[in-house]
Amino acid sequence: MNDNEETAALEVLKQRYDDLQRRVTRFSAVEQELIDTRNRLDCELGRFGRIHAFSTRALQAGSDEAFAIMVADALLDVFELEVSLFWLFDDQGRLLSEPSASSGFRTGHDSFARIRLWLESRIVVQQEKGCFFAADSAEFQQAGLNFSHMLAGCCRHLDGKPLALLLTGITTAAAKFHEALHEDEAQSFRVFTAQVAALHANRASAAIIQRQMIDLHESEERLSLAVKGSEIGFWDWNLDSNVVVLSPEWKKMLGYRDDEVVNSPEAWQSRVHPDEIDRSLQLVREHMAGISEIYENLHRLRHKDGHYVWIMARGRAIRDEKGGARRFVGTHLDISRQKALEDRLREAEELQRQARQQAESASLAKSVFVASMSHEIRTPMNGVIGMLQLLRDTSLTQAQTSLVTIAEQSATALLDIIGDILDISKVEAGRVEIKHERFDLRALVKNVIQLMRYRAEAKDILLECHMQERRECVVLGDEGRLRQVLINLIGNAIKFTDRGSVRVAVEAGRGAINRQSFTFSITDTGVGISRQSLEHLFEPFNQGDSHPNARAHAGTGLGLAISQSLVRLMGGDIKVDSEKGTGSEFRFTLALPRAKLGTTAPSSEANLPAPLPERLSGRILVVDDSQTSRMVAKLMLEPTGLKVDLACDGEEAVSKVKKSLYDAILMDCQMPGMDGYDATREIRKLKGKRGKVPIIALTANVETGFVSECYTAGMSDHLSKPVQKTSLLAKIAHYLAES
Repeated sequence: MNDNEETAALEVLKQRYDDLQRRVTRFSAVEQELIDTRNRLDCELGRFGRIHAFSTRALQAGSDEAFAIMVADALLDVFELEVSLFWLFDDQGRLLSEPSASSGFRTGHDSFARIRLWLESRIVVQQEKGCFFAADSAEFQQAGLNFSHMLAGCCRHLDGKPLALLLTGITTAAAKFHEALHEDEAQSFRVFTAQVAALHANRASAAIIQRQMIDLHESEERLSLAVKGSEIGFWDWNLDSNVVVLSPEWKKMLGYRDDEVVNSPEAWQSRVHPDEIDRSLQLVREHMAGISEIYENLHRLRHKDGHYVWIMARGRAIRDEKGGARRFVGTHLDISRQKALEDRLREAEELQRQARQQAESASLAKSVFVASMSHEIRTPMNGVIGMLQLLRDTSLTQAQTSLVTIAEQSATALLDIIGDILDISKVEAGRVEIKHERFDLRALVKNVIQLMRYRAEAKDILLECHMQERRECVVLGDEGRLRQVLINLIGNAIKFTDRGSVRVAVEAGRGAINRQSFTFSITDTGVGISRQSLEHLFEPFNQGDSHPNARAHAGTGLGLAISQSLVRLMGGDIKVDSEKGTGSEFRFTLALPRAKLGTTAPSSEANLPAPLPERLSGRILVVDDSQTSRMVAKLMLEPTGLKVDLACDGEEAVSKVKKSLYDAILMDCQMPGMDGYDATREIRKLKGKRGKVPIIALTANVETGFVSECYTAGMSDHLSKPVQKTSLLAKIAHYLAES
């Protein structure tokens, strides 16, 4: 062999050596990826094995207390974190005051009451996304808790009712000794939560537990088979010779021994699912042609026993100097377990959707209940307040007048409470609509101050108002809701101030384009609020400090909760600065659109009722199923000279209208048999004056929907119960004048 031939041979050997080095490098990277994948699968398999072991032990728990302790201990055993809790919900869906079992907590940890408040607030925020969540140290720092990482899951009954909350995590003191289990890695935590829910819900039924154990064993068996079949398979396809090397692991994941499958391209192609063969071959052709840099194919391969296994195939072609594919090398990874977990996740999302629908239905049912109770309470209150008004118009001694006034004020206060409960129910149900109508902000503030000044003067308190002088202040917004907020805040300031003053200030800012920013502040010199009470100030039914002196000022605890909700719906937020014994300041800012130039807000003076005549003449029909309400209306109307007929239901009312002519009808809406709506429709079918008689609805339902239904049925006007005598006579006088 001459020198040229030796040089050529050395070059060939060098090239082969370089190719071999590149292959070794690529195979090393693939091998490392396979090792990492295998480690993760082994870790998950270990967790599922420990979950199975826990389930077997939990079935032998002799009491609920023992079961709770098992759950708390299993959380630490399965997920290898530091602390754990098993916390039951009560029948109203709120966490109990203390967890049923805990593990890993040391002396000096955060109180369970503090953790409970944070968890409940977190569950409310998370409700639209489900009750499984993870939290990190940044969120705990804001909440003032000493956790570094936390996972929590809500165990639910099949009907969606929350049963218990599972929690495991790491405190800041032990963070460096534990590896955090994040939400995107916690599929096993979801499985554990679902298993605890099933065990807890069905502990009383041995038959159900036995069936669930069978299902659990079958599920664990399928999971074990899937995990065991998840070893990485390897193929090496020599395109020049069309020889394929399939690794034993490749064959094993399909259920074959090494000698049961012939190494050929047909070994793969013949086992691809019929629905995916065309797409799979197209992906191979595109990669061979250089269209795709990496071959990736998620497809199904037929197992030896006939079922199909989900395979993620990844590979790359080894090309020659001209770019032609010479070899095709890649891996197979069985991801059937991941696909099964995805199916479980979809099932869990469906359960969450159903739970959300159940919660919405419950919220609607609560709103209907509150509205019904409002109606049922307002109807007898109509008799109470009506009779008190009639009694006040009689000859009374000074002492009797004082007693009647106190009773009337108490009844009015009860109505305010009913209104607050109805408002908070509408807020919680999301049925509060914010209007966008023109109104004069300056006139609104002036009217509210004039209204509240009487309360301040009754306590010998100075009520001040400071608002920048402007030519006009016409904006777009919800005048009624803003008035409600101001009355609540100013009323609270007066209530909790025994001496000194209450100062109301409205400052105009720049705002955005076509908007004007207004900051409202209410400052008092009253009893103030402790720092501890400030944390819960805007919670419904919160009544502030529990000190006896503070309780003397307490109300229902709904006013601030309603005000906060309304301000947020209008785009603002209420802030509070206060210290015990030094007074309080409430403030909020709203950006209100400016009304167009040349437009004016309706004047409140234009809506003032006309003076009532001393005598009225006409014939009135009062329709109400309540004898007391009929008597109240009659006693209010007859002294003015009106003739009053009575009917106890809609059918009797229609019969009387057919026989007699009436100048106006007072119609109750909700009555047994034929109600006021149907009676009105029947009367409107009558010919002549009988069908056109003014019909004024008397309704205890004050929501917009009920009022609209009155007009839809054909009623002319409406009055809400309890009926004020002046309002009733004003309505009657108005329609008598028209006729």
